[in-house]
Amino acid sequence: MVRKKEVVSLEQLYEKYKKPIYTLCVKLAGAGDDAADLYSDTWMRVAEKQGQIDHQRNVINWIYTICLNLYRKSFARPKIIDSYDGSDSFLQIKSENETTDVAFIKKENAEILKEKLSKLDDKYRVPLILFYFKELSYNDISEIMKLPLSTVKFRLNQAKNILRKEMEVYFE
Repeated sequence: MVRKKEVVSLEQLYEKYKKPIYTLCVKLAGAGDDAADLYSDTWMRVAEKQGQIDHQRNVINWIYTICLNLYRKSFARPKIIDSYDGSDSFLQIKSENETTDVAFIKKENAEILKEKLSKLDDKYRVPLILFYFKELSYNDISEIMKLPLSTVKFRLNQAKNILRKEMEVYFE
């Protein structure tokens, strides 16, 4: 039976972290039903494991870990078509001083980059999402993914190199 104190705590967690968890779900599973399923599964697991929360540690990282583990376990890679919704800061289309031509080129480049990102192997794509879109530190990513810090750094570097080569090939 759930005590009232636990329900309030769970509600507070949900209110505080619902947006970052949902955006992570969309980035991992793509927009649509898969993201919604991952989101609800994540919060159900958080509710089940609420007693294991260590408030001395970073709670959001704990929830990210749950989300990532559920994604790995339940959501197969072939289901992903487009895991980016264009709302990411470096993919924003037009600033005040840009011409329409420059804005069009940026939009086209952003679409190409989204396509290349969605095709990356998860071992490279997930650290990129956590680092650039969730703005987590190497240490946080290492903890969430349960990988050594050196592996996280290597995979981020490899992912950037792969994307750089893919983008160079496209623009040649």
